[in-house]
Amino acid sequence: MKKSKSVAAALLVICSLAVATSASAFRDIKGAEQEKIVNSLQQKGIIQGITKDKFAPDQTLTYAQGVHLVVNAMDLQVMPDFTTGSFANIPASAWYAKSYRIAAQHQIPLSPDIDPSTRMTREQFANILYKAVIATGEYPTVRMYINVADGKKLDQDSNEAVQFLLLTQIAKLDEQSNFNPDRKVTRMEAAEMVYNASEFVQNHKPVKATPETPVEPADPVQQNNVSMSIEKTNDQQNKVTITRLQAPNPGYGIEVDHIDYIDDTNAVIYYKLTSPKPGEMNIQVITDTHTSTLVDSKYKVTLKAVEGTVSPPAGTGSSVAK
Repeated sequence: MKKSKSVAAALLVICSLAVATSASAFRDIKGAEQEKIVNSLQQKGIIQGITKDKFAPDQTLTYAQGVHLVVNAMDLQVMPDFTTGSFANIPASAWYAKSYRIAAQHQIPLSPDIDPSTRMTREQFANILYKAVIATGEYPTVRMYINVADGKKLDQDSNEAVQFLLLTQIAKLDEQSNFNPDRKVTRMEAAEMVYNASEFVQNHKPVKATPETPVEPADPVQQNNVSMSIEKTNDQQNKVTITRLQAPNPGYGIEVDHIDYIDDTNAVIYYKLTSPKPGEMNIQVITDTHTSTLVDSKYKVTLKAVEGTVSPPAGTGSSVAK
């Protein structure tokens, strides 16, 4: 009798949890991944639906909503001893006024000319999200360039923001490698980016410089005068091009030694620098030499020199042919 009562009680708890889970879910969310993101942000009080069971993922954000969302997601706080100018177009009693103040204190650029009710573009959202992440600390990132098909639409500051968000996998490009900076950002797109940004901040400790341990570039690639760019080949693969910058002549090359797949999402490409073969004749002109390899697009790629690889100073022992 006691056993049957225990079983009945357990079933009642399970049923209650099922009802609670179902009741908290939005009916217009598509897929388990979006549901995980939205529910997580809702539980943290960062976002909410427009009704009890409707999130409106395709609805666009206003400028005020975007600023408020980013400030909350990055948990930026008021700085009591820091004063800022006022925004003439924002009433002191507005629900988003505090978020504007906090954003300004943390040096997040907000244009006083933009009406808070204006619909925010993806470029505008990328800019404030990038600045908000940086406001939480300095983070080491791989120094490489990701090709953005419509990158010419971005100004210099926006390009820096977009590159950071792509490198840290906070944001992503569409199937045509476009960022679509002019398009209005939707509630779901914004939710995905702030969720990824929050995860990034939680999983990476900010780099703090001290007199004893100054912050140095973590990427040895730049020390060896080597750069990397990534170009989407298709939905499955990316073309990774590694460039040896300003070699003394074309005989100084670069090769991929091997690729180390660390886990399901990270890969390290090991490269080595090569010198001219004995007796090889090369025109003495400063040259950039390249090599490339294909890597599954699911992997975040970093570079590392094979131990013992040292690049000679640019232009060593060379004269430029005219």
